[in-house]
Amino acid sequence: AFQNESDAESLKAKIAFAGYEATVRPVNLPDKGTLYRVRLGTYRNIDEVNRVRTALAQNGITASVVKVE
Repeated sequence: AFQNESDAESLKAKIAFAGYEATVRPVNLPDKGTLYRVRLGTYRNIDEVNRVRTALAQNGITASVVKVE
């Protein structure tokens, strides 16, 4: 997540160059203001998640997994 939307858009572009589609979603947090989250997915299983994380890591992008119910 980024405080600056342009930083989030830059990461989104870097992810696109790695061959994946991402979105930037703003979220308002009471103590921090608006943050811009860069999100990929959804994925069907952990193997697919790990494959994407590995590909991103090979392109210098660190990713965290967020489980959404």
